[in-house]
Amino acid sequence: MTLLSLLLSHALLLTGLAGAPPFGVGETLRYDAKLGYFPVGTATVAVSRTTQERGIAAYVFTMAGQGGPPGWRVRYDLTSWVDSRRFNSLRFHRKLLQGRKLDENEYLILPDSGRYRQVGVTGEWVAPPGPLDELAFLYFLRTAPLKLGETYSYSRYFKTGYNPVQVKVADALETVTLPDGKTAPAYPLEVSSRGMVMKVWMTDDARRLPVQLEVPLPFGLVALQLTGIE
Repeated sequence: MTLLSLLLSHALLLTGLAGAPPFGVGETLRYDAKLGYFPVGTATVAVSRTTQERGIAAYVFTMAGQGGPPGWRVRYDLTSWVDSRRFNSLRFHRKLLQGRKLDENEYLILPDSGRYRQVGVTGEWVAPPGPLDELAFLYFLRTAPLKLGETYSYSRYFKTGYNPVQVKVADALETVTLPDGKTAPAYPLEVSSRGMVMKVWMTDDARRLPVQLEVPLPFGLVALQLTGIE
């Protein structure tokens, strides 16, 4: 699922959230992943809590999942600390375990100075204005004023080499199935960065739930379906 984390990395607005967000502490979204007709894993995305990060009120978002076909089994954990007022990333932790190979990184993101640092690595690097990590983007996207047929280009990922990201909204809404079996209209979105493309279906209502995702991975196209909301 590393491509998913790379693509969920840019916001659609230039400033912080306007009004109350469509999510709250305790919201947990559960997904099943399939490769064609075959189940290949699960994922959970949650607003875990609020906290103080370097003296700033912040949301703590988490994402955890595991799966993949034989030979590609992976487990991943993401945690994002995001300024709840300005909706800028403040800290980001990513852990990916594939077989016996562990890839783990933590970043301190400093919006006011336009820099970020990697924990355990000397030096600091330039970050764009209003920097966001991949998990923060998923929640920020839920607040975006999307318009059918429009394409947006934004450069807010904290690692500037992945900017800009193109977000293309389809010309018409599509019908998606919710966990309770009911259907709802949704915006089909195509998100691309550095030649990588994924799709997201987000409900056209106040909650803006990311109900479906399609993520191309080395072993095939993986579809994630929302199966539970807590």
